[in-house]
Amino acid sequence: MRWIDQERIELPEGWMNKAAAAKKKMEDDNLKPDDLSKVWTDLKGNLGKLTDKRCWICEAPAVRSDNAVDHFRPKNRVAEALKSPSGYRWLAFDYKNFRYICTFCNSSRSDVIGGTEGGKADHFPLRDETVRAYLETDDIDNEEPMLLDPCEPDDWKLLGCSLESGHPVAATGDAHEQERVGISIKFYHLHQDDLKKLRLTQIRNLDQKISDAKDRYDEMDGTPKRKKKFTSALAAIKRLISPGSDFSGEMYNHVKKRRDNGYPWLQRLVD
Repeated sequence: MRWIDQERIELPEGWMNKAAAAKKKMEDDNLKPDDLSKVWTDLKGNLGKLTDKRCWICEAPAVRSDNAVDHFRPKNRVAEALKSPSGYRWLAFDYKNFRYICTFCNSSRSDVIGGTEGGKADHFPLRDETVRAYLETDDIDNEEPMLLDPCEPDDWKLLGCSLESGHPVAATGDAHEQERVGISIKFYHLHQDDLKKLRLTQIRNLDQKISDAKDRYDEMDGTPKRKKKFTSALAAIKRLISPGSDFSGEMYNHVKKRRDNGYPWLQRLVD
């Protein structure tokens, strides 16, 4: 997961008017949001451009699924809501509520072979259920979502992965945030077996490149040639932790962790 700056989303000409008209029609004709789904599916390509078509949550290679436009705050109903009807209908056509995510993160699925299940579906747990918004006049800023959100600048920094297994783990010691990470792993199905294997391959590749860079660092003798070999080794690491690479957020957080364990020269990559 990496931070998605929503200010970078390019909207097709006329899209805002189309979205406003759809919202009015839904309300006037008492339609379901899904009856007018073309409004957000038309934006799918624009959202995917921000991450080279990678899922905003898991950052897996795009071959993992055909990605979809998810509503971060569910538009139809909320599984954890204490009252009915629930669901954020009024945000159904608000592009800031859209997230570009893969089938495994988005839809409820069971992995029979790996023994896991997950998928966000209509889940949207809050820290305090009593402040949930049920009407457009309610203030959603009182809500504290338990799911990590790629559109929040700091949430991606909370998710790491195990060098031993590729399993997603918390990259923070804060108990409150660890709980959010645990819930997010479950509902986004980040512990799915195939995904863990892909992530494990990537993090071990990264770790080997860190070891290679250390060798080049130890070999430096003040000559330009040795320095160039070291900077080339650093560039290989930089490539793996930059947005647009597979699992770049978890890889970035792994470099931060290694930086604190005897590799101070990694600091320049995570400033």
